[in-house]
Amino acid sequence: MPGSVLITGASSGLGLETAVYLASRGWRVFATVRDPARKAEVERAAVDSGARLEVLPLDVTNRASIQEVVQEVVSRAGGLDALVNNAGIQVRGYFEDVCEEEIRRVFETNLFGTMALTRAVLPHMRQARRGRILLVSSIGGRLGSLALSAYCASKFALEGFGESLAMEIAPLGIHVTLIEPGMIRTDIWGKNRGVSPGALDPASPYAAWFQASERLANAAVSSSPTTPLHVARVVGRALASPRPRLRYVVGRRAEWLLALRHLMPGHLFEKVYFSVVLKKVTQPRISGD
Repeated sequence: MPGSVLITGASSGLGLETAVYLASRGWRVFATVRDPARKAEVERAAVDSGARLEVLPLDVTNRASIQEVVQEVVSRAGGLDALVNNAGIQVRGYFEDVCEEEIRRVFETNLFGTMALTRAVLPHMRQARRGRILLVSSIGGRLGSLALSAYCASKFALEGFGESLAMEIAPLGIHVTLIEPGMIRTDIWGKNRGVSPGALDPASPYAAWFQASERLANAAVSSSPTTPLHVARVVGRALASPRPRLRYVVGRRAEWLLALRHLMPGHLFEKVYFSVVLKKVTQPRISGD
């Protein structure tokens, strides 16, 4: 039966779609946003969809903010049945062009913020001897991508954290699930697109390759049939399942790519896939060819 769920990064994209979807199916949804100014906008989106959300401010990189929101949710709902760790950011650019501060910021949100919030809710779930913790990862947590070294590194780390945590807390009746979407057209590819200033420097030795990789990424995103609603439905299915899987891949392209990597010998997959991607970036076709 649906209960209370806390969702991070719910101001737009996957988080907002998931929050509205779960609310429409009977969950009591606490949707959190980093910027309090977005609260009214999220509430309007919920009303327009016929759902009711309880919107709270939360900065997952701020430990005091985490403690405050968890206590508020537990106080209002009498406990917490599920946590959907969705908040995440990216910084695009070749590794040498991305500074350490930018990389640390990605890890603070994507990994350490997730860990801190999970740590804050676990005592309540342990006491209840039940709970669901969902980590919104990415195909980028299973397969590296050029110009996304910081993001993929954080998601690979998130995968290791989720897999290890799942074994640690399974005996307590708490399930951990990793949600792994492929490329989806959301604000992270638009107005919230994070690009390192170093990657935009024409003097960078990677400048031409980065621009080619951006065109390649844009083409993949714009043609992707996967939507935020697909992710929301998978989250709902994982929460409803009495025996949820550890991993749920979202999107046919992501499924095919990971299946191909699983079926092919590692060195052969890397030779074929990596060489195709590199050729598209380092030897782009001239328009009109």
